[in-house]
Amino acid sequence: MSVKFNVQTQFNFSTDSYAIVFNTSGSGVTPLPVTLSNNYAGYSMAIVVGGVGGAIQPYAYFYYRPANTTQPPVLYPIGATPQQLILTPNSNGQGNQFTVVFSRSLALFSATTSPTPSPTASASPSSSPSGSPSPTPTGSGVGVGSVWNFNFFVLQGQVSNYESQGSLDIIDSLGAGGANDTTYVSPQLDVSTAFDTGAFYVQAGSHLSAPDALSGGDIANNP
Repeated sequence: MSVKFNVQTQFNFSTDSYAIVFNTSGSGVTPLPVTLSNNYAGYSMAIVVGGVGGAIQPYAYFYYRPANTTQPPVLYPIGATPQQLILTPNSNGQGNQFTVVFSRSLALFSATTSPTPSPTASASPSSSPSGSPSPTPTGSGVGVGSVWNFNFFVLQGQVSNYESQGSLDIIDSLGAGGANDTTYVSPQLDVSTAFDTGAFYVQAGSHLSAPDALSGGDIANNP
C-alpha cells in the first residue's frame, strides 16, 4: 500500500510528527483524534513519520488491547524490515508531501507477550517485539478485515516521545474539527482489490494554523 501525506506548506519535523492511523479490523469505525472520549475506537495500526536524532524515518506501531478489557491500548513498535516500510521524504519535490510504501502484512502483527495495560494512554510499552509480524493477531480478539478505515494526524512531539509516552497530542486531523473532530468518516479501503483513491483533501473547518497543517493525500493499493 502506498500513502501520500500532504501538508499545506512544509513539514516541521523539529517539533512535530505525522501519523496515518488505520482501523484494520473491518469494523468500519474511523479513527478519530478524540481518544480520551472514544477510548481509541478504530485504532489498530499507525505509520508515524518523524525525526529521531535529526533523521526522518517511518515507524510502524500496533495498538494492543487485551481481550475483554476497556482500558486504553498499549502501543507496541512493529519490527518492520526496510523492505516492508519505505519512506520517500519529498515525493513531490515541493517539500510538503511524503510517501510511505508498506507491506499490509504489518497489520498482522501480534504482540508476542501479554502486557498489562496501564490505566492511562501515556504508558510506556512493557517490551518492544521485533522481527517479522506474526500471521495471527491476538489481544483484542479481532482479526484483520478486508475493509480498512483511516485518518491522518499531525502530532505534537518527536517519535521518540511517542514510543516512551504511548501517545502524543493530536493537533490536526482530516476532519472539519481538526484536533477535536468527532465527525470525519474516512473512505473505505477494500484491501483485497487494487485501487487508487485519487487525491482527497482535509475538510474545511477548525485546523492547525501553521505551515504543517494537513492538506490531504492519496492512498493506492496493490493486492
